[in-house]
Amino acid sequence: MELPSELNDLIVLYSSFLTALSLHYAHNGTSTPVDLRILAPSVASVWGKRKVTLEDIRLCLGVMVVDRAQYGQEHVFRLSDYGQGKICLEMERRSRSSGIMDRHIDEDALKTIFMEGLERSWKNWTYSQIQKKSPVAQKASTTTPTKKRGRPRKIKATETALDNPNTNIEAPSDPSTISVFIAQLPRAEITVCASLSKVAPLREKGRKRLQDLKDDALHARTQKEKGRVIKGKENKAQSKITIFASTRKLDLLDRVLAKQALQASLPNPPSAAELQRKAALQRAEEVLAVLSLLAAGKGLGQRVSFSMTALVQSLQGSVRSPISKDEAIRCVELLAEEVAPGYVGLVRMGSMCSVVVNQAARPLDLRKNLVALGVECLA
Repeated sequence: MELPSELNDLIVLYSSFLTALSLHYAHNGTSTPVDLRILAPSVASVWGKRKVTLEDIRLCLGVMVVDRAQYGQEHVFRLSDYGQGKICLEMERRSRSSGIMDRHIDEDALKTIFMEGLERSWKNWTYSQIQKKSPVAQKASTTTPTKKRGRPRKIKATETALDNPNTNIEAPSDPSTISVFIAQLPRAEITVCASLSKVAPLREKGRKRLQDLKDDALHARTQKEKGRVIKGKENKAQSKITIFASTRKLDLLDRVLAKQALQASLPNPPSAAELQRKAALQRAEEVLAVLSLLAAGKGLGQRVSFSMTALVQSLQGSVRSPISKDEAIRCVELLAEEVAPGYVGLVRMGSMCSVVVNQAARPLDLRKNLVALGVECLA
């Protein structure tokens, strides 16, 4: 029996669902529940027609329930509600494959079962619609076979018509009729997860507690506004005592929440690496001056080299304020990379590092470069 295009689209949707589910199981295994918020976009990309919703997946699984007894409870899926809008697809333990190289689900078998169940449902539904519209078919709905020994049994016409593969039933082509058929198809049920059932009372208790706090805060603010309208010193004093007693804890909560909101709106503080870089840039001019003197005292050559260890020791003995080894190395690296890359260079060979000074490429406007890098208040 040829199916309408809408039902063929449903078969393609189910095939896309199996393909996406097989890929998910191949990457994540079958023991972990599949979140439909992750699976639905994958099914939609394989299908390529429209967005796949929860109702589409429930429809695909619900059609399988029609022929559930036929395939012997194999590869049975169920939908579980984990709360917070999280609906997951789970596979029964008896349906999971134990071998490493075994296929997680048999797509061809499941697709065949789905197609047969959908075609059988469509054929039964179509025949029932024809019986409702045709009075002749209603009168001929039951026939009495040839009398034999025993009590005669009434045989419905649907048993002979549907069991005969040569029976030609004209299927309706009206889109509204097909929509009615799809709407009456069974949907898979969504069961509440066992862990959610245990946590639900705690969540409900917390929700009620939060609602009580909000109601108390609203009541306190209302009382506070009413107290401002009351005239007279005695009434004002009494209202202040009442408001203070009822809103004492709530005012503290409001202040804490306001402080948290203020901290969240402030920009993030600089990280430790940013602080170290800024401190090294502040001393870049002083270190460069010492480096120039050391290069001039070593000779008149255009390029002069120092080992990093010897240069750090010379810097620690020459600068005005104490400088640590790490800060000196960081300062030399910034000179070579950002401040004066043509004047100072680094040569690394394994764990050894040398500093090369090209005296012919001394920067003319060092302070301008430092200001561009974010250094402020240069003397």
